[in-house]
Amino acid sequence: MLNRREFGRNATFAGLMLYTASTAAFAQEESIKIGLLLPLSGGSAAVGNQTKTGAEVAAAQINEAGGVNGSKLELVFADSQSKPDIGVSETERLIQREEVAMVVGAYNSAVTFPSSEVAERYGVPWLVSGSVKNEITERGFRYIFRPNNKAFYDAREQIDAIDLLAEQTGERPESIGLFYRGDDWGRSHAQAVKQIAEERGYTISLDESYVPGQVDFSAQLLKIRSKKPGALIFVAGTADHILFNKQMLGNRIDLPFGLHSVGGGAEDPSFYEAVPEAGYEYMFTQEDWQIDRMQSGNLPAEVIAGDEAFEKVLGYGFNSYGAQGFSNIYIAADAIARAGSAERDAIRDALAATDITEGPALITGYQRVSFDENGQNLDAHGVISQNIAGERLTVWPQENRLESTTPAWPIPSWRDR
Repeated sequence: MLNRREFGRNATFAGLMLYTASTAAFAQEESIKIGLLLPLSGGSAAVGNQTKTGAEVAAAQINEAGGVNGSKLELVFADSQSKPDIGVSETERLIQREEVAMVVGAYNSAVTFPSSEVAERYGVPWLVSGSVKNEITERGFRYIFRPNNKAFYDAREQIDAIDLLAEQTGERPESIGLFYRGDDWGRSHAQAVKQIAEERGYTISLDESYVPGQVDFSAQLLKIRSKKPGALIFVAGTADHILFNKQMLGNRIDLPFGLHSVGGGAEDPSFYEAVPEAGYEYMFTQEDWQIDRMQSGNLPAEVIAGDEAFEKVLGYGFNSYGAQGFSNIYIAADAIARAGSAERDAIRDALAATDITEGPALITGYQRVSFDENGQNLDAHGVISQNIAGERLTVWPQENRLESTTPAWPIPSWRDR
């Protein structure tokens, strides 16, 4: 587990509801509007709708329990279509026409980066959902808060996992290849991996970007085969990940220490429906929540009930994006409860003072949510899973690994599978 700063006070949602329910200063509202800017159509629609469902499940729980200080939460959705210009215009609409108290969004870093700048300009709190571009919380903004990892953390976790498995087995890749989509997300991740990997003595044998939405990876697969990286770190959304894994399977390119996905498409259930099991067997994935968390026990009742409600809607239990949407709303509700108001500056100040150490807001597996002066949760972390016999099982950090899990390292060659 990552090192944690000394825990401060507990700030669970239920406790805060009881504490602030009698706050005379709170101006009772019929409902409190929270805007959610998500990709509900287009290439990232599956992710956006999973996040949306998780948020709706959380809001329904909170409202059924009496709301926040007696007011219901009203979620107002906007579709970014994964396009920065539409994200900016929809943010303007949420703020100006819908008069939301705060905004949650927007999964795609390329959308979140300019859209959150609009929120900052209007003085509207923005809670980041999923976007990892480092610079989102490195601009000196006051209204932007990110509970999840930034790109540097994702990259560090991937290299930490390789280091751990090498230490435990005595087998270590000499080189690492990078293959990533040529956008803000992909470039941020690749830059961080190169910095960390080189500091730890790994050679970068391949540094290759691609244009999202390609219809064929044959040329890049030839480069991967010729460069022979020991491990390959891959950054892709769902559609690109599906195509790449299918073509990897068809070409049977050996990666002795595996394909390491940074998540994205590999966290989407539709990826596993579209790719044969042989096409992702032994693949490592940087997960934004512990994929086998529901087997780990000691979960809040809200999380267990939320998983059941999520499955009723989508046909499967919580995944990374559903869990993030669920967590985002509980974090927002916690801040609104402590603000004692739907006033934007009050919510902003409450978000800055956030210190959550238990409860459903921590569904993603963090031990704490609190924000530094830049609005970044320094206690954010994910896990690294490996696909073994059709299951995604946590292999890093060691503290999160189930006792029954034995990583495959190095992985079998194609001829030995």
